[in-house]
Order: sequence, then structure tokens, then C-alpha cells
Amino acid sequence: MARIQIPYGEGTVEVMIPDRNLIGVLQGAGAPQVDLADVFAEAWDNPIGIPDPARRIRPGEKVAFVVTDHTRPTPTRRLLPLIWERLREHVRKEDVAVVIAKGTHRRPTEEELEKMLGDLRHEFRLVFHDCDRDLVEIGKTARGTPILVNRAVAEADRVVTIGHIAMHYYAGYSGGRKNILPGVSGRETIERNHAQLTDPHCEGCVYEGNPISEEMVEAARLVGVDFIVDVVLDSKGRVAKVVVGDLEEAHAAGRAFWDTLFQVRVSERADLVIVSPGGHPKDIDLYQAYKALYNAGKAVKDGGLILLVAACPDGIGDPVFTDWVMRCQKPSDVFDVLREEGFKLGGHKAVYLARDLARSRISILSLLDDALARRFFLEPAKDPNELIPIAAQRFGKDFRALVMPYGGDTVPIVKEGAAERVGVGL
Repeated sequence: MARIQIPYGEGTVEVMIPDRNLIGVLQGAGAPQVDLADVFAEAWDNPIGIPDPARRIRPGEKVAFVVTDHTRPTPTRRLLPLIWERLREHVRKEDVAVVIAKGTHRRPTEEELEKMLGDLRHEFRLVFHDCDRDLVEIGKTARGTPILVNRAVAEADRVVTIGHIAMHYYAGYSGGRKNILPGVSGRETIERNHAQLTDPHCEGCVYEGNPISEEMVEAARLVGVDFIVDVVLDSKGRVAKVVVGDLEEAHAAGRAFWDTLFQVRVSERADLVIVSPGGHPKDIDLYQAYKALYNAGKAVKDGGLILLVAACPDGIGDPVFTDWVMRCQKPSDVFDVLREEGFKLGGHKAVYLARDLARSRISILSLLDDALARRFFLEPAKDPNELIPIAAQRFGKDFRALVMPYGGDTVPIVKEGAAERVGVGL
């Protein structure tokens, strides 16, 4: 009997699967443990695509550090002091704004700010982005999308983004340009950009030719991002690599490294997939936890079972996602809502969830009220092992199971005959 610990909120739960049924525990490759200060120093001293980053900033210039919010695992609290140490001789503290790139998310609480920034939140001027207020239009993309961005970013002389690189299920990858769009962009800009997600190239780990990502790059170029500082985290949330440098060249190096860690080959699709986003903050709400379902869907057979292990202490997490689902009597009704109203940010998660539910039965172990879980067409579970006998009854005693403890960051590549497929069409 295999006993597997699955991240759940701030802790773990245990899943027990008979050895004969377990295809494997699908997770990224291990990375050597490194010291953040050491790998940061190496990256800073060897920037990608630009000369010495510090020399890009002149005394008296206004600098915006654009950082990810509480829904992202970037170790900003540890990273920003390392950056500041190398820039402090070039920049006055009163000329610095730390802009929280929260996109359309809620404002972080004081407790969340403490985790994100520690005492740094008292050291610098904080700007909490609001996608509906204090915006400046800086241009339009080739597709005609107006780029509305936070005034503090638009009016800064120098812009530095601080984030992390991982798979994003329709922008290809997070990090870099994504701190600008959607991070500090206006609602109209975000919605018009994200409306392209029905394009078949808008998939996880698809970067080149992905219209959403390409437009994000355009927005970051219009802003004039001077350089990025991005980390790649291992499956346990520890820093494995830091990249510093050009918006595109440094990001390319970071995502290539991420691929070596988290694109995982699997020999067959499973009857049952048990998946966790990876614990807090990746399972802070259903809206964020969905990323794990997206990846689990690549590994499950048509008609199979998925158990999502996600605490969701903040509930559903998005009002539009909630509204669209609440208006549906069955999952497929969401496509009628999409046709009637067009794309709305948040509603896209309802569309993706409906697609998944058309292929598989999905249960959830969470803190959500049972009635609310069912309203989202998910079967509530009280024990992570509940689906084991159900799978045996449905698929036979030799059913096949996969476990994905860090499903938000694990991309299955399924070997099908002579081909290996990931992303589009899975």
C-alpha cells in the first residue's frame, strides 16, 4: 500500500492507494537546494541580455518595483532587500514605489502583507493597484487593445518587475511581462487580452504564437520594463533559480529551466487522478486552485475521476466565476452565458470547468460548504481516500491511478503511440 502525503492548505493529508493500482506520483524533478542570496548574486552579476542592471538607473529617477500579490508564491520579502542593496547607491528611497500587481484580485490583508513584504512594507511607499482607478493609457497593441496601466507605473522613469516563472494555463507561463498585464493593467485591458483564450494556441507551456502572451509582451514593452528579476521555485516552493535581465531573454532562460523541472512524462492516462494545487497559497480559493484541475485533466481518461484536494479558505474567489456558475442548471449552460455576454474575466474559469466536467467526474476535498461545492457541480469529499473504492467499483479492481501533489505546477506529457502530447488537444 502506497501512503502519499498531499499538500492541503497549510498542512497535508494522506492518500493510500494499493500498489497494483498506482501508476505513479507525478511531480516535477528535484532541484539542488540553493541559497537565495548566492543564486541571486550570480544572476545579478551575469544579467541576461542587458549590461549591469544598476547602471540603468540614474540618481533622481522615479523607480517602480512591480511585485506579485498574495496569491503568488514569489519570495518578495527575501528578494527585494537583495535588489535594494545593489541599487541603494543609485536611488533615493523616497523615489521608490512598490506596486502590488494584484490585477483584478482583492487587496491583501495586513497578515498577507506581512508574509509578502515583512518590514519592507513600512520602508517604501506602497501602491495597491486598482484595475478600475487611477489608470493611464500608454498606447495600443497591434491587435488594437488599449493598454491602461497604473499611474505609478506609467509615470515611473524606471520599472523593475519581481515575480516567479511557472506554467500558466492560457498565457503559457507566468512571470516577466505578466506583472504588467494583467498585474497593473486596467480591467478593460485585461478582459480584452484574456478574451483571446479560445484561441487554440492559448495553452499552458505554449509561448511562441500564443496571442495572449504576445500581447502581454507588447504591453510590457510599451511600459518600458527596464529589467526583470524572476525566480523559479521547486515543487516545495524553494528557490531553484533566479534570472535577471531583459524582459524576453531572461524570461526565456527561466522558462526553459522550469520545463526541465515540471514537464513530466507519463506512460498512460489514469482512471483516477488525485491532485493538489500544492497547498497554500495555491489553494487559497477555487479560482486559484483550478490550475491544478487543468493539469489533472491532461492525465485522466475520458470518463475518469478526479479528486481535487484544495482547502479554499477564501471560498470561490471571484465574483464573475461565481455568478456564471450560479446561473447554470448544468455545466454546459455556461456556454450559453458566454454566447450571450461575451468574454468576462472570471467567467473563463467557468468555461474551463465546464469543459473538464464534460470529460470527467470531479470531487473536491475542501473547506467549502457541501452545498456550495455541489452548486459548482463538484462532489464534496470528507476523506481523500473516498474515491478509491468508487474507482474500483467503476473501473474494476485493476483501475489505474495517478497522484499529483503539486498539480498547479506539474504538466503531464502523455505518450500516445509514437507521439508525446502536452497542452493543445489534451
